[in-house]
Formats: sequence, structure tokens, C-alpha cells
Amino acid sequence: MVGDAHLGHVLSESEHAEFLGNGFLVVPDALTSDFADELEEATDAVYRQEVGKGLADGSTLFCPNVLCRNRLYLELLDWHRTFPKVWGILGWNIYSYHSHLGVNPPLPPDADRTKRTLGWHQDSGRVNVEIESTPRPRLSVKVAFWLSDVSEPGRGNFHVIPGSHLWDKLDRPDDGVSDPSGAMPVCVPRGSAVIFDRRLWHAASPNPSTITRKVLFVGYGYRWLRSKDDMTIPEDWFAASDPIRKQLLGGGVNANGHFTPKDDDVPLKLWLHERGIAT
Repeated sequence: MVGDAHLGHVLSESEHAEFLGNGFLVVPDALTSDFADELEEATDAVYRQEVGKGLADGSTLFCPNVLCRNRLYLELLDWHRTFPKVWGILGWNIYSYHSHLGVNPPLPPDADRTKRTLGWHQDSGRVNVEIESTPRPRLSVKVAFWLSDVSEPGRGNFHVIPGSHLWDKLDRPDDGVSDPSGAMPVCVPRGSAVIFDRRLWHAASPNPSTITRKVLFVGYGYRWLRSKDDMTIPEDWFAASDPIRKQLLGGGVNANGHFTPKDDDVPLKLWLHERGIAT
């Protein structure tokens, strides 16, 4: 629920400048230790459920539409230490168009550890082909909540190329081994969050460590952007949500309100304006 606690974490000018320059922003201590513990327990339960459905134990899990898997995950939508940064970047006509969970256990001893270039990409698929604009439009951001310690390289770190969110193309080395110039792992402790522009060239990496990499992603986009997930939120969860969370879950008065919103479509706008926060 959005409240006074959010006011202490609004996007600062320096944070905004860092985000605009690098294409990402690290939020230290985004999660309290206790909340991170609860989220990790929920995440372990999701992993066990997927193993029960046939996922090989010890395999990597990519789980989209994850908000529906545990009610606790809904708290991340409007989490007071990160959501104010999101509205500071995108404004108030937003919702969560996508969420996913990543669990990467350590590589098995017999895994092929040959060095290869990472899978560098920008998010949003066909958007990057079909929209005629240079640089491409931002449209959305993601927040990665880290439930494992990736403060050292080699732990399945998220890799980025700072400033590459303004590049329409990526110069890739021809050897199939090296990563592009400027590439770096994002090394942050457990409980940190990383907010990044969907255009940022980024990649996951193998996990040759002895710990399991666990991370939750919540994506935010404009309300006129089509959902990437099925958004199978239980009806009673939606009904019990406050108006701003309902907005973030895709609520609204009618279809046209996604393009020309009225006040009832965007309670976040009213909440911000009542507190003199301009976006």
C-alpha cells in the first residue's frame, strides 16, 4: 500500500541523472532482511512446486507471471523503497506488465564451462524492430530484487553495458567468446534492487559458484502497453487491493482510459498531486 513511507524514497536528482546516464540504478538495502527471508522462502516453495511438475531438480527456473504464485509478491509492486523511483522515472500512467522469477542453482560438476559470449539483448522483442525511432523509446523499466548475494562476480550476476540504453545496435566481437566492450557484472549484496531501462543491453550469466542465484523481476510500463504476462491474479487478491495497487494490476474504468485516463483510472496520479509531487 502506498503511504507516507514512500515519501522518504522518492527519486533524487542525482539518482535520476545516474539512471539517465547509465540506463540502470542500484538501490542498496531495498529489502529488509526479514522481508528478503520471507520472499526467499516463498521462492523456494515455487521452485519445489515446479520440480513437482517435472522440472529437473537442480535445473534453472524461469517463471513468468510470478505475482500470482504468492500473495507476498504483490508487496513488491508498490514497495516503498523502490516504487517511488519507478514513478519518478515513468510518471503515473503505469502498471505492471510483466513479472518473473529466476532461480539458478550452481552448475553441476560435469557442466561445460567453456567461455562463451553472453546472451546480450534488449527487452520487448518485436518492439525493437517495429517502432520507428532512434534511439528506441524507453516504454518500460524493470526492478530486479536480489534474494541471493551477488556481491562478487561468478555468481550468476546480471551483466550490463552502462550507457547502452541509447544504442539501437550492439557491436559484438566476432570470436563468439568475448563480451562487448564496456560489459560488466552488477555486483550487489542480498536485498539490493536494480532498476533498469528495458533498452539497456544486458545478459544473464552462468553460475559456477556454490550458492543458488535467486532474483525476482517486476516490470512496469505505460498502461497503454500490452501485458507480456497472462496476469492470472486471483479475483479475491485484486478485490482486496487498494486503488493504487489495482491500477498496478491493470485495473481501470474502460479500454479508452489506458490512452486518455480519467482520475478513476489512475489513483496514483491523484495521490501524487495531493502531496505536491509533480511527475
